[in-house]
Amino acid sequence: MPEPGTSKSPFKSTLAERLQHVVDNRRGVQKAVPIDLGRYLNESQLLALHSLESFGWHLWFVRRPLFMQPIVMVANSESTQHAQLEEDGSVNLKPQLHLRH
Repeated sequence: MPEPGTSKSPFKSTLAERLQHVVDNRRGVQKAVPIDLGRYLNESQLLALHSLESFGWHLWFVRRPLFMQPIVMVANSESTQHAQLEEDGSVNLKPQLHLRH
């Protein structure tokens, strides 16, 4: 039986819709790029991010593990290269972070 307000059966959703639902459930209400960056990035990281943006890089996501410092990832404009923005504002082009593709 369809959910109230929808005419689509939950069993007839596309694969993309089901995968997005899994991602949404896993992340919860957190967005990949939080609105309040000052809460997660320190001053050195904010200055470095601003500098990187002038070279075409952008904030890709902020991983916020429980009881640990946030992990800040940036990507170049073509998203062909990714780097971790370290706590001191340096850019680590070979982070030890395992990413899903």
